Amino acid sequence: MYKVQLLYFRQTGKFLAAAEITTALTDLVEIWETIDDKRRLGQLPGLRPGAGRDLFILVDVPAHPQRVLHLVMPPFIDDDDVTPPRVSTGEMMPLVRVPLDEMPRTSTCDVVKIAPVVSDEEITPTDQPIPRDPDESKR
Repeated sequence: MYKVQLLYFRQTGKFLAAAEITTALTDLVEIWETIDDKRRLGQLPGLRPGAGRDLFILVDVPAHPQRVLHLVMPPFIDDDDVTPPRVSTGEMMPLVRVPLDEMPRTSTCDVVKIAPVVSDEEITPTDQPIPRDPDESKR
């Protein structure tokens, strides 16, 4: 099992969001293809369903022995195909072409906000003051 870190960028190059998934795939190319399939189908983690088809995605698998950063991006042609994920039977699925100018652009509204899970030990009790940095008083 590998943790795959994903960084989403708009086509302008502006950072949009970060996400992480876990995969049982071991081949980097298969991991990259899976992420591209998720992009084309609008099933990227951390984004609402249907969003993210227009994003550039930086894929990193830090624990992989042959770690290489990879950029998954939409095609630079007039349309993008929306196909179901590859079928194990090997049969070809029909392509559905969608003009790129008809695809909705991904915005910050499409990012799913997930509240961080914090244990009770990590929360400062209200009856105790927040500790100050000793170097802060010298400033």
